[in-house]
Amino acid sequence: GRTGSAFAAKLGTMQVNEEIDAFRTLGISPIDFLVLPRVVALILMVPLLTLYASFVGILAGLVISTAIFGIGLFEYYNQTVAALDLSHFMVGLVKGTVYGSVVAYSGCLRGMQCGRNATAVGEAATSAVVTGILLITISASILTVFFYQLGI
Repeated sequence: GRTGSAFAAKLGTMQVNEEIDAFRTLGISPIDFLVLPRVVALILMVPLLTLYASFVGILAGLVISTAIFGIGLFEYYNQTVAALDLSHFMVGLVKGTVYGSVVAYSGCLRGMQCGRNATAVGEAATSAVVTGILLITISASILTVFFYQLGI
């Protein structure tokens, strides 16, 4: 949502200001200089953020279960270790990588396809959000079936 629309808005604004044409005139590939770093950044960072959020969720569960429900620290730890497997984290990393690439590609695609006026920038940002949500939903469904077939 937010990141894809930011990519689309930035690239769309560069399209309106003819900065992308200037890159081409200078012999610099806008794909290599503008799109590729954004795609690589999300492919690397979304899985790391997924891992971080997973650990924060586990720690939050520890705080809630001990403070509110009176579950002991070691009991929570043992139950968590018994319930989780390394494959759960691997699934999260794979899904994070796919979702990061989908968001980056949809935002950059819509930004590079942007028209040459200010209205087109807003439309590109909105289109990037819609495209990103649609592709994440489709990829989530496909990945869920895939991992289910693998027994994970």
